Amino acid sequence: MTAPLTGYTSSLPTDVLLDSGVLYVGATVFGAFAGGLKFDPGLEYRAIEFDGKRSPVAALDRKASVMPVISGTCIQLSTTNVGQLEAGATTVASGAWTGSTSYQGKRAGSLLVSGDYLTNVRCIWLRGSGGMVQVRFPVALCTKYDITSQDNAEIAIAIEIQARLDMTVSGANVGDMPYRIEYIAAI
Repeated sequence: MTAPLTGYTSSLPTDVLLDSGVLYVGATVFGAFAGGLKFDPGLEYRAIEFDGKRSPVAALDRKASVMPVISGTCIQLSTTNVGQLEAGATTVASGAWTGSTSYQGKRAGSLLVSGDYLTNVRCIWLRGSGGMVQVRFPVALCTKYDITSQDNAEIAIAIEIQARLDMTVSGANVGDMPYRIEYIAAI
């Protein structure tokens, strides 16, 4: 048998995810990223404890919680990004320079309302076999970001966006998963 020129054989995976991916909020690209994007479902399992237990026992594990996060390092800061990083941010008069725009986040201790959350956040990667795969958060919140300037380089904005379960959806239960992994056929 002659070895394939590609290095792949019929027993190796061919449906690999390619490139760094793209992050969308709604129909808009969030921004350019350096180093790609990361999805962590944040799964936590707990084993039921009992007297005399010497090792974990199958069928006594339960999914205790999930904290799904998409993270990455963005290298641009547009006026749209600022409003997405700060939940409930509003535009305020700047006064410092004519024609400038300022954003102000909500006060500490304020509860967020439905309009403060990001909707339809999608992290999309190309599939080697054609099509795409996406991790989709119907409702999400940027829970952490920092802006770091670098000498002779672009700024680096490390962000973390967490999924939130939308309890206003008919039939939603508190144990439902707040994200979906979706495979999209080649166009």
